[in-house]
Amino acid sequence: MRVSYPYVEDGYDFKGKRLPAIPVLWLELSTADRRLRGPCLVDTGFDGMLYANDELALLLEGAESIGSETLYTVGGVEVECEVFRVKGVLISEDGAPVLELGELDVFVPTLPENLSYEVIAGRGVLNRLTLKLNGHMLEVL
Repeated sequence: MRVSYPYVEDGYDFKGKRLPAIPVLWLELSTADRRLRGPCLVDTGFDGMLYANDELALLLEGAESIGSETLYTVGGVEVECEVFRVKGVLISEDGAPVLELGELDVFVPTLPENLSYEVIAGRGVLNRLTLKLNGHMLEVL
C-alpha cells in the first residue's frame, strides 16, 4: 500500500506574504447511511483524530454522539465539541480505497463559528500511518 498526494496552495497572509503549501490526505468517512469523500488537512498539532468542517457536521446531523469534549486552541480558547464515530478509509484522489482505518472519532464544535473550513486530520489518524513529507508531496508508505 502506497499512495501520494500533492500539497495544496494556501495563498497569502494579510501582509501579502505567500504561505507554505499544506499537506493533505484523502479520506472516505461514513456512517450507516451516509458518506463523505475528500481531502483532509494534515495537522500534527491537533491531538484528536478528525475536526469537522460544515460538510462533515451536516453528514453527522441527527446521528448519536458518543460524548462531548472540550478542546483548546493555541491561544487557550475553549471549544466545546460533540464527538461522533465514523468509519474511515484512506482513499486515492480518484476515490479508490487504499487502507481501512477503522473507527475514527470526529470532533464537531457545538458553535458553528468554530467549524473549520476543511476537515482536519490530527495525530489520532496520522499515528496510524507511516508518512513521508517533502514540501510538495505527502506519501503514505
